[in-house]
Amino acid sequence: MTSDERKGMTPGRFDPAKLGEKQLAFPPAEYDARQKKIKSLLQRERIDLLWMTTPEAVAWTHGYVVSWYKANAPMRYPQFYGTAIPAHADGLVHFDNPSEETILARTSVSPENKFFTSREPDEVLPFIVAELKSKGWLKPGTRIGMEFWSYLPNRAISEMVEQAFRAAGAEIVDASSLVREARRVKSEAELAKIREAVRLCDIGHATVAGEMRPGMTELELFGLATAAMMKAGSGFPALIPIFNASPVVDGEPQMLGHAMAGRHALKEGEILEADLCGVVDRYHGNLLRGHYLGDPPTKLVEKYRLAAGAFDVIRAECRAGQTQREVAAILKRYYVDCGLWDTPGWALGYELGLSLPPDWVGDFYFNLRDAKPAYVDRVFEPGMVTNFESLYGTALIDTLIWNKDGVEILGKTKLGLLSTPA
Repeated sequence: MTSDERKGMTPGRFDPAKLGEKQLAFPPAEYDARQKKIKSLLQRERIDLLWMTTPEAVAWTHGYVVSWYKANAPMRYPQFYGTAIPAHADGLVHFDNPSEETILARTSVSPENKFFTSREPDEVLPFIVAELKSKGWLKPGTRIGMEFWSYLPNRAISEMVEQAFRAAGAEIVDASSLVREARRVKSEAELAKIREAVRLCDIGHATVAGEMRPGMTELELFGLATAAMMKAGSGFPALIPIFNASPVVDGEPQMLGHAMAGRHALKEGEILEADLCGVVDRYHGNLLRGHYLGDPPTKLVEKYRLAAGAFDVIRAECRAGQTQREVAAILKRYYVDCGLWDTPGWALGYELGLSLPPDWVGDFYFNLRDAKPAYVDRVFEPGMVTNFESLYGTALIDTLIWNKDGVEILGKTKLGLLSTPA
């Protein structure tokens, strides 16, 4: 791209060759294996070309991460970026604005990047189509997979891209489940990131327990916990964490749901829900705990003990290879026996891994009250990572790695009610 073509499209002059060594989250061989996995799945589904746009999937495939994806940008500045992956040819091509050339050079193993010379749809779309045609990846009859369940780009832009591909003679199919399947089972290198992320969570909870005092605002305490986690190496979480204090009435917390930290000043006799996520190279580990300020009521301590007991059952009786139905039966038996099953609340979990704002909740979701065969017949595969939520008026979540010989529960912070003297 010439300097004239760059005008108005970059923040300044730079030379990617002078950036030094790449800053990759994983060795190139890890990304090579991922790209081969994607291509194998494309061939299985008889898809010729994948147009990938979910930021997490793009990052997983070749390492590219930025702070702004223009998800809700001005309508005159549509986000047309994407990674094109052929099923039956080597390599891939990433398309983007030239403003991101430097970060692609630094953080991505993409072997080929194509940069737009305009922000206008009537120029960008023909450019994408022409580049794909020139490589022989787009022609009449080409079956292209797009991510219909991606939040990026928005509907208006996605339909523009789809229409451009159809006008070139392509057939369009939804490849969302294929892309999510590729990321579901974690490699050993990914698991190491998640273990470290949970260690950083433990630092956050230790900070909350050691620093919370009456009169301190939720924001002040959240800032201290975040600072401690970041000092130890944690990144920004993909979701703004739940971090709120509520009163306890007759031993029952008046839980505030998904409320973030605010200016509320903590009081003795309140319980703080702290749903922290440690982040290492965008890989998340999730721990929720309840922190009581003062001497907690016996009823609440006992309820937490019972809700925490589910994690002992998981550790003792659950493992990869079991179906969701089998795991649910094991845990339902425990919840029924301890008396929590028919009380308000839930027991469920969801996939964790590489996440970017605005969400850290992965695709694989399970609820002990699920009944549809499409859900309960699914298998927990070795190398899957989920959280597990034991929420019956209790703030208890931990992160699990599913292995053939059992389930690894990662958090070291006590599973039960935590209390700090007022």
